[in-house]
Amino acid sequence: MKGRLVFLASLAFGALFLWSGIAKIKDPISFAEAIRNYRIVGDPIAPALAHFLPWLEVFAGFAVMWERMRQGAAALLTGMLIVFMLGIVSAWLRGLDISCGCFGGEETINYPVKVTQNLALIAAGIWIGGFWRSWCAWRGHKKTAPVSGRGL
Repeated sequence: MKGRLVFLASLAFGALFLWSGIAKIKDPISFAEAIRNYRIVGDPIAPALAHFLPWLEVFAGFAVMWERMRQGAAALLTGMLIVFMLGIVSAWLRGLDISCGCFGGEETINYPVKVTQNLALIAAGIWIGGFWRSWCAWRGHKKTAPVSGRGL
């Protein structure tokens, strides 16, 4: 049951990134402008990112749906979400009135909603990739032996 749930979640997670990536591929000029609006990078980096990132989203979106590639793709997509979240928080703290450029739209960001959405997506990526289980297992192996209480 849990494997089926992870599979269905990975399909939804991957489809979201496919949709997002394809929307950006269709209009790289608007996406480059959205990247510039964050005022973190300018030309020539913004147009380069506008051409590279959507394809990365599409390929990773497909890969996360495939069990053999799921963990690596989930790590990549979750990392991209974390970087995007830092950009959103940076823009919010600087009071910028921008569109996120997420799905090719021009609507202005509602910062609290976008931060909440991204936190949920980051949590989903961690769960789909199995990183929480890996971290818990790693922590379990790092336990120290109990002290016997005997002196020297």
